[in-house]
Amino acid sequence: MATRRRRSILDRSTGDILVLMVAGTVCFTVVATGATVVVIEMLHPEHDTSGAVRQITGIINTLIGLLAGFLAGRTDVMMPKKSDETRPPT
Repeated sequence: MATRRRRSILDRSTGDILVLMVAGTVCFTVVATGATVVVIEMLHPEHDTSGAVRQITGIINTLIGLLAGFLAGRTDVMMPKKSDETRPPT
């Protein structure tokens, strides 16, 4: 049975590390803010937390956009380049 070698953080490209750092920071912010909103809702239900919830959804949308852009960039890098010689004459 073939064993797969785990990729360490040192084997990743700078772009991969940067995206992981940004994604980790955004995920931590979303979790911390969400937990804070839950605590506020439990302790002080009379306070309006709709603004914080809107901010969290905006951050999540930003993270989804970041992930989509990263995957699109990786797809472009991984696709083989077609040379002009392989195109049929027009």
